[in-house]
Amino acid sequence: MNDRRNRAKVKKPRIVLANRDLEHLFEIHGTESAAVLARRTGLPYLLIYNLVHRRTMSLSHRHYVSLFGQPAPWQVALKVDGAAFRAMADLWLFLNDGLTRADLYRELNGLARDQKTDHRIFNGKINTVDVRLEHIMRQKFSDAGIDMHLLNQWLDEFDALPHSGWVPYARIRPALIYLSDKLGIHPTSVLNQSVTRYETGILKRVSRSVADRIEALMNKTKNELREDGKQNTEKIKESVVGGKKGYTLYSEIRDELLFLCRTTQRGAKYYLGRSPWTYENGRAKRIANWRARKIWQDCDRFIRQSPVIPLASLPPSRQRVQVRRLIDVMVARTTQLLSDKDGIAFEKRILQPSHTRIEYNNPYHGFTPFDMASRVLGMKRRAFDLMVARNCEIFRFVGKFAHRWYLPDLYLQELSKKKDFGLISAKYELMAKDHRRQRSTEACMN
Repeated sequence: MNDRRNRAKVKKPRIVLANRDLEHLFEIHGTESAAVLARRTGLPYLLIYNLVHRRTMSLSHRHYVSLFGQPAPWQVALKVDGAAFRAMADLWLFLNDGLTRADLYRELNGLARDQKTDHRIFNGKINTVDVRLEHIMRQKFSDAGIDMHLLNQWLDEFDALPHSGWVPYARIRPALIYLSDKLGIHPTSVLNQSVTRYETGILKRVSRSVADRIEALMNKTKNELREDGKQNTEKIKESVVGGKKGYTLYSEIRDELLFLCRTTQRGAKYYLGRSPWTYENGRAKRIANWRARKIWQDCDRFIRQSPVIPLASLPPSRQRVQVRRLIDVMVARTTQLLSDKDGIAFEKRILQPSHTRIEYNNPYHGFTPFDMASRVLGMKRRAFDLMVARNCEIFRFVGKFAHRWYLPDLYLQELSKKKDFGLISAKYELMAKDHRRQRSTEACMN
């Protein structure tokens, strides 16, 4: 791969012209007429016209020689061959799961989220890229503690891997047909490309992320249909193609509405403005947002005013709210117990390493940067930082410092498999809600 990058042909940079260069050009040819200049030099009239009217201020080497009759002056290359940039971008996206090309493009160019992405610099339709972009990509790896030698090694290894970033269109075609039949979702809306291009064979593969999303959507649809019939299919569809502004799906308020009809003196027509038969039989699918808000508010008000009402009689969404509150109380109590003397001793036993320092430092097992370890453990960063700050001696023992802190993958796997680690994680998740990030964490791992 290095050889290919070194052999890649780099185009000569365009020659940027100043006003004095244009004045010198007119002096050489004795005219400011675009037509005359075009005839004398044999260059396209439109090029000369744009040059005379200052619509373009740069020339290729060949055109410069034709106009000025001398070799072009040396200039710093503003563009470089994009092969190295694309290789680094693909590797960076592979290492940072969840990051898209659009995210990387906006980050490299300092753009807002609503601005469009020029995918041509990633797929090779544009051969050259700004030298600035290649420099930024190299700097991103350098900031992550990866020097040039290691980066080139990783690029070669990544190039040799059998890439699983694309899947054949034929594999996900049955899922597209299923979604079209069950939800009425047009394949183009989930492919991010015209389905005709795939059906005619112009495109033969889809990205792994798109394929995974389509298959996940199909599995979700199957589960919903298995559990609730047709009740939630419209909600699934709206999650993909978007809903109707100012309206709420009837299926989202149906349980709350039936609950109010059972427990109050008001009928469904009071809330809907019409008979529920229209909605139950699929003649209408949505109600105005203000009607939906009124149903939810009346439902919550009745529950607050009826504290002895059985949990099983509440709508499923309200049951989940009440259960969450009960769980929060239990977690708060567990956190309180884990914060006393016996609880701290229990926490130390859970976090205690099972191997020697030599085993943890064995490169065979691999290492995870400290700022990425929270995701491996399924914790929020603030909660993880608090846990490290309270158990600094343990993490210093297992950690490795090489320009930055790393935690052994072996130790992170141990913690993930311990069944009681969830209690420790829940404790610090709750503490993180009540504490700002503490600077003691940074001091601990410096």
